[in-house]
Amino acid sequence: MKLGNFEINNIYNVDCLVGMKELPAECIDLVVTSPPYDDLRNYNGFSFDFENITKELFRVMKKGGVVVWVIGDKIKNGDRTLTSFRQCLYFQEVGFNVHDVMIYRKKNTPFMRSNAYTNCYEFMFIFSKEKVYTFNPLKTKTARHGFEKLVSNKYKKQWKVAA
Repeated sequence: MKLGNFEINNIYNVDCLVGMKELPAECIDLVVTSPPYDDLRNYNGFSFDFENITKELFRVMKKGGVVVWVIGDKIKNGDRTLTSFRQCLYFQEVGFNVHDVMIYRKKNTPFMRSNAYTNCYEFMFIFSKEKVYTFNPLKTKTARHGFEKLVSNKYKKQWKVAA
């Protein structure tokens, strides 16, 4: 079975922008990626065309499709670039909904800062094209499962927290 010029269930090593241009409109359900940002690594001359990649993602995503965009920010001279937020706002400008924002906790932080918290996370922006139709929640119990009293509730009702 083919999707544009690509056979389904095969891996292709192509520039994503070139590859997406060969795909028909509204054919992708899910994209999960952690693109290069803030020149933190040497990609041997690769240029990351963020704006055009975002536009092509919007074109190829199905209605209800989801893009999981994992990105952080460079810290230079005590100042964060806020690249993550700029990119998030651009996704909205192109037409995506910001369906959710999650935190990816890194296990191996590169350094300890002397005057601020360590940059031990990246944002996981969940973008959708229109309304998301499928949601499969995690079923792992957390420290806050079962019945609990809400401190600020003056009626002292007990609420069931979903497990």
